[in-house]
Amino acid sequence: MSDKESEARLQRRCQQIVKDNGAFVFKTHGSMYTRAGIPDLVACVPTEIETLKKMLDDGWFKSNKIGIFVGLELKKENHLKDLSQAQEIVGNEIKSAGGIWFAIDDSDLVYAIIKTLRGEM
Repeated sequence: MSDKESEARLQRRCQQIVKDNGAFVFKTHGSMYTRAGIPDLVACVPTEIETLKKMLDDGWFKSNKIGIFVGLELKKENHLKDLSQAQEIVGNEIKSAGGIWFAIDDSDLVYAIIKTLRGEM
């Protein structure tokens, strides 16, 4: 068994564990177009506010900052109707896992989303 086969099996097993626990997860694929250092798996894991408070108290996060998973599906202006079924399915999986997902055709909406998440709107 090669190291590559072993890592691939580990990734599939980890993806299944995450999915089985109600989270959204996807495997990234490195290429010359992918930013170096991106994790192999990216997930949005559902939790409760009380759990986050305990994790904050236990020092899981640097300072008091907690990130929120946001998925943005970008479309040309007036082309939101062109969402594929796969894009809608992924959007629903992200939202079901407690993340935020939007299909947008206007950068002003991204600005509003970010400012809202930062408590500035």
